[in-house]
Amino acid sequence: MLQLMKYEFRKTRFSKMVLLAITAILEVLFLAGIFLDWENGIGWGTIGLTFCAMIGVFYIGLESLMVFHRDLNTKQSYMLFLTPRDSFQILGSKVIENGISLFLAGSFFVLLGMLDLSVVMAYYGELRNFLDMLRELLSVFEIHVDVTTADVLFVILSLLFSWLMTIVTGMLAVILAATVLAGKKFSGVVSFAIFLLLTWGCQSVMNLVPELPGLLYYLPGIALALLFTVVMYLISGWIMEKQLSV
Repeated sequence: MLQLMKYEFRKTRFSKMVLLAITAILEVLFLAGIFLDWENGIGWGTIGLTFCAMIGVFYIGLESLMVFHRDLNTKQSYMLFLTPRDSFQILGSKVIENGISLFLAGSFFVLLGMLDLSVVMAYYGELRNFLDMLRELLSVFEIHVDVTTADVLFVILSLLFSWLMTIVTGMLAVILAATVLAGKKFSGVVSFAIFLLLTWGCQSVMNLVPELPGLLYYLPGIALALLFTVVMYLISGWIMEKQLSV
């Protein structure tokens, strides 16, 4: 299993290195803007890092799905399916690799954002005073904005679990197109429609969960996303075992 995961990491290593290089360039631009009082550098650096985080995490998941599609529909990974590993192990290595990559990328960008915010706070001390004043002003109008670090972290965690669930659902659609629907007319369209339907169904169920107070608000959504991810994985592995021919 570990060998399979290492193989999956190698296949997506180049794009991750490119993402890291772009992030480093944008971070240098942002810090140069801070220490050189260069407003354009701060602005473009902030925008660039924000988009790099969002698009980077999105692409990591999407690339995993594209690699899986190529594995099933081309000869590039033919030997992978000839290894003494069952379909659950092969698919599991891909899901686990993608999950690890998503959460490492998410953690990296969260820590980088906290570090940059600390630098801004230290360099521009008046920013903290402005934020405190803004919070007091809003409280006068009975508008309470009390977003904590824990809230932000749980929101990000919820998004990452939801994105992983979406990717595994996409893998199920790819498997259906390569097995049950193989050779049939409009198989790609039908599998994509199934993907949309499953995603909508999962989100609909998650929206039915009653709201809980405090940080407990996020736990049902995370738990359901994880549950649906496991269910989609088990269904996908079963179909691969029964239907996949390489």
